[in-house]
Amino acid sequence: MTIGSRIKVGLLCVLVLTFRCSIYEETVPNAESIIPIAWDFFESGEYQTAYVKFDAAIEADSRNSDAYHGRAWSSLLLSDVSDAIRDFNAAVYYGNSSLDPIAGLAIAYQANQQFSSAISKSQTVLSSNSNYYFEHKPLINFRDLHLILAMAYFHTGNLTQSYNQIIILESEISIAQNDSSTWKYNDQSYQSYAETLMAIIDYLDVLYGM
Repeated sequence: MTIGSRIKVGLLCVLVLTFRCSIYEETVPNAESIIPIAWDFFESGEYQTAYVKFDAAIEADSRNSDAYHGRAWSSLLLSDVSDAIRDFNAAVYYGNSSLDPIAGLAIAYQANQQFSSAISKSQTVLSSNSNYYFEHKPLINFRDLHLILAMAYFHTGNLTQSYNQIIILESEISIAQNDSSTWKYNDQSYQSYAETLMAIIDYLDVLYGM
Protein backbone atom coordinates (compact mmCIF):
# COMPACT_ATOMS: atom_id res chain seq x y z
CA MET A 1 0.00 0.00 0.00
CA THR A 2 1.38 3.40 -0.97
CA ILE A 3 1.88 6.21 1.51
CA GLY A 4 -0.96 8.15 -0.15
CA SER A 5 -3.29 5.17 0.23
CA ARG A 6 -2.34 4.78 3.88
CA ILE A 7 -3.09 8.45 4.50
CA LYS A 8 -6.47 8.12 2.80
CA VAL A 9 -7.33 5.03 4.88
CA GLY A 10 -6.21 6.79 8.05
CA LEU A 11 -8.33 9.84 7.31
CA LEU A 12 -11.32 7.64 6.52
CA CYS A 13 -10.97 5.88 9.88
CA VAL A 14 -10.78 9.20 11.69
CA LEU A 15 -13.89 10.42 9.87
CA VAL A 16 -15.79 7.23 10.67
CA LEU A 17 -14.85 7.38 14.34
CA THR A 18 -15.72 11.07 14.55
CA PHE A 19 -19.09 10.45 12.89
CA ARG A 20 -19.83 7.54 15.22
CA CYS A 21 -18.89 9.62 18.27
CA SER A 22 -21.05 12.56 17.16
CA ILE A 23 -24.02 10.26 16.55
CA TYR A 24 -23.51 8.73 20.00
CA GLU A 25 -23.31 12.12 21.65
CA GLU A 26 -26.49 13.29 19.96
CA THR A 27 -28.51 10.20 20.84
CA VAL A 28 -27.45 9.73 24.46
CA PRO A 29 -30.31 11.24 26.50
CA ASN A 30 -29.62 13.88 29.14
CA ALA A 31 -31.86 15.24 31.86
CA GLU A 32 -32.24 18.66 30.27
CA SER A 33 -33.61 17.18 27.06
CA ILE A 34 -35.90 14.66 28.78
CA ILE A 35 -37.56 16.89 31.36
CA PRO A 36 -39.53 19.18 28.97
CA ILE A 37 -40.91 16.09 27.23
CA ALA A 38 -41.86 14.62 30.60
CA TRP A 39 -43.74 17.78 31.60
CA ASP A 40 -45.59 17.71 28.28
CA PHE A 41 -46.85 14.22 29.09
CA PHE A 42 -47.72 15.34 32.62
CA GLU A 43 -49.71 18.34 31.40
CA SER A 44 -51.58 16.02 29.02
CA GLY A 45 -52.63 13.84 31.94
CA GLU A 46 -50.37 10.94 30.94
CA TYR A 47 -48.89 10.57 34.40
CA GLN A 48 -47.47 7.07 34.00
CA THR A 49 -45.55 8.06 30.88
CA ALA A 50 -44.44 11.26 32.57
CA TYR A 51 -43.21 9.22 35.53
CA VAL A 52 -41.12 7.01 33.25
CA LYS A 53 -39.60 10.06 31.55
CA PHE A 54 -38.77 11.80 34.82
CA ASP A 55 -37.28 8.54 36.06
CA ALA A 56 -35.05 8.44 32.97
CA ALA A 57 -33.97 12.02 33.69
CA ILE A 58 -32.95 10.97 37.20
CA GLU A 59 -31.00 8.07 35.72
CA ALA A 60 -29.18 10.60 33.55
CA ASP A 61 -28.61 13.06 36.40
CA SER A 62 -29.19 11.78 39.91
CA ARG A 63 -29.02 15.29 41.39
CA ASN A 64 -31.50 17.04 39.10
CA SER A 65 -34.10 18.70 41.32
CA ASP A 66 -36.64 19.25 38.52
CA ALA A 67 -36.56 15.56 37.63
CA TYR A 68 -37.35 14.59 41.23
CA HIS A 69 -40.01 17.29 41.38
CA GLY A 70 -41.73 16.03 38.24
CA ARG A 71 -41.52 12.40 39.31
CA ALA A 72 -43.02 13.39 42.68
CA TRP A 73 -46.07 15.03 41.10
CA SER A 74 -46.46 12.08 38.75
CA SER A 75 -46.36 9.68 41.70
CA LEU A 76 -48.84 11.80 43.63
CA LEU A 77 -51.36 11.82 40.78
CA LEU A 78 -50.84 8.08 40.38
CA SER A 79 -51.77 7.76 44.10
CA ASP A 80 -48.28 6.61 45.13
CA VAL A 81 -48.10 8.91 48.13
CA SER A 82 -45.00 7.51 49.85
CA ASP A 83 -42.88 7.82 46.71
CA ALA A 84 -44.25 11.32 46.13
CA ILE A 85 -43.19 12.43 49.62
CA ARG A 86 -39.73 10.97 49.09
CA ASP A 87 -39.26 12.73 45.76
CA PHE A 88 -40.69 16.07 46.85
CA ASN A 89 -38.19 16.09 49.70
CA ALA A 90 -35.41 15.13 47.26
CA ALA A 91 -36.42 18.00 44.97
CA VAL A 92 -36.09 20.43 47.88
CA TYR A 93 -32.81 18.86 48.99
CA TYR A 94 -31.29 19.22 45.53
CA GLY A 95 -32.23 22.86 45.22
CA ASN A 96 -35.86 23.41 44.20
CA SER A 97 -36.73 26.49 46.26
CA SER A 98 -40.15 27.14 44.69
CA LEU A 99 -43.47 26.70 46.46
CA ASP A 100 -44.45 23.79 44.20
CA PRO A 101 -42.81 20.91 46.07
CA ILE A 102 -44.10 22.37 49.35
CA ALA A 103 -47.64 22.40 47.95
CA GLY A 104 -47.11 18.86 46.72
CA LEU A 105 -45.99 17.79 50.18
CA ALA A 106 -49.08 19.38 51.72
CA ILE A 107 -51.31 17.30 49.45
CA ALA A 108 -49.27 14.14 49.97
CA TYR A 109 -49.15 14.49 53.76
CA GLN A 110 -52.91 15.00 53.85
CA ALA A 111 -53.41 11.87 51.73
CA ASN A 112 -51.06 10.01 54.09
CA GLN A 113 -53.02 11.26 57.13
CA GLN A 114 -50.03 13.22 58.42
CA PHE A 115 -52.29 16.09 59.32
CA SER A 116 -49.90 18.29 61.30
CA SER A 117 -47.39 18.22 58.44
CA ALA A 118 -50.16 18.94 55.93
CA ILE A 119 -51.18 21.99 57.95
CA SER A 120 -47.61 23.26 58.19
CA LYS A 121 -46.89 22.92 54.47
CA SER A 122 -50.22 24.43 53.41
CA GLN A 123 -49.66 27.42 55.67
CA THR A 124 -46.16 27.90 54.29
CA VAL A 125 -47.44 28.10 50.72
CA LEU A 126 -50.45 30.30 51.45
CA SER A 127 -48.46 32.73 53.59
CA SER A 128 -46.05 33.21 50.68
CA ASN A 129 -48.69 33.34 47.94
CA SER A 130 -52.37 33.47 48.85
CA ASN A 131 -53.28 32.95 45.18
CA TYR A 132 -50.93 30.03 44.59
CA TYR A 133 -51.40 27.68 41.64
CA PHE A 134 -49.24 24.93 40.17
CA GLU A 135 -48.03 26.04 36.75
CA HIS A 136 -48.02 22.55 35.23
CA LYS A 137 -51.57 21.83 36.47
CA PRO A 138 -53.33 25.09 37.40
CA LEU A 139 -56.38 23.27 38.76
CA ILE A 140 -54.14 22.50 41.73
CA ASN A 141 -54.18 25.82 43.55
CA PHE A 142 -54.83 27.78 46.75
CA ARG A 143 -58.35 26.36 47.02
CA ASP A 144 -56.93 22.86 47.40
CA LEU A 145 -54.67 24.10 50.18
CA HIS A 146 -57.56 25.73 52.07
CA LEU A 147 -59.51 22.50 51.65
CA ILE A 148 -56.53 20.53 52.99
CA LEU A 149 -56.42 22.86 56.00
CA ALA A 150 -60.16 22.39 56.57
CA MET A 151 -59.74 18.61 56.48
CA ALA A 152 -56.55 18.49 58.52
CA TYR A 153 -57.86 20.82 61.23
CA PHE A 154 -61.04 18.74 61.40
CA HIS A 155 -59.08 15.52 61.87
CA THR A 156 -56.89 17.08 64.56
CA GLY A 157 -59.99 18.24 66.45
CA ASN A 158 -59.68 21.95 65.74
CA LEU A 159 -63.21 22.51 64.48
CA THR A 160 -63.00 26.30 64.75
CA GLN A 161 -60.02 26.51 62.40
CA SER A 162 -61.64 23.95 60.11
CA TYR A 163 -64.74 26.17 59.86
CA ASN A 164 -62.55 29.23 59.22
CA GLN A 165 -61.05 27.51 56.20
CA ILE A 166 -64.48 26.44 54.95
CA ILE A 167 -65.82 29.99 54.90
CA ILE A 168 -62.76 31.14 52.96
CA LEU A 169 -63.91 28.76 50.23
CA GLU A 170 -67.65 29.38 50.62
CA SER A 171 -68.32 32.66 52.40
CA GLU A 172 -72.11 32.25 52.45
CA ILE A 173 -71.94 29.18 54.71
CA SER A 174 -73.06 30.00 58.25
CA ILE A 175 -73.27 27.41 61.00
CA ALA A 176 -72.75 27.80 64.74
CA GLN A 177 -71.28 25.23 67.08
CA ASN A 178 -73.79 25.99 69.85
CA ASP A 179 -76.87 26.37 67.68
CA SER A 180 -78.30 23.10 66.43
CA SER A 181 -80.79 24.94 64.22
CA THR A 182 -77.84 25.87 61.97
CA TRP A 183 -76.62 22.30 61.55
CA LYS A 184 -77.92 22.10 58.00
CA TYR A 185 -76.39 22.02 54.57
CA ASN A 186 -77.92 21.54 51.12
CA ASP A 187 -81.35 20.97 52.69
CA GLN A 188 -80.01 18.21 54.91
CA SER A 189 -80.05 18.40 58.72
CA TYR A 190 -77.32 16.83 60.88
CA GLN A 191 -77.06 15.60 64.46
CA SER A 192 -73.94 17.55 65.43
CA TYR A 193 -71.73 20.49 64.49
CA ALA A 194 -68.88 18.13 63.56
CA GLU A 195 -71.15 16.04 61.34
CA THR A 196 -72.29 19.20 59.58
CA LEU A 197 -68.71 20.33 59.01
CA MET A 198 -67.80 16.94 57.60
CA ALA A 199 -70.72 17.04 55.17
CA ILE A 200 -69.64 20.49 53.99
CA ILE A 201 -66.02 19.38 53.61
CA ASP A 202 -67.10 16.35 51.58
CA TYR A 203 -69.11 18.61 49.28
CA LEU A 204 -66.26 21.09 48.88
CA ASP A 205 -63.92 18.21 48.10
CA VAL A 206 -66.09 17.43 45.10
CA LEU A 207 -65.94 21.09 44.02
CA TYR A 208 -62.31 21.88 44.70
CA GLY A 209 -60.45 18.64 45.41
CA MET A 210 -57.93 17.10 43.06
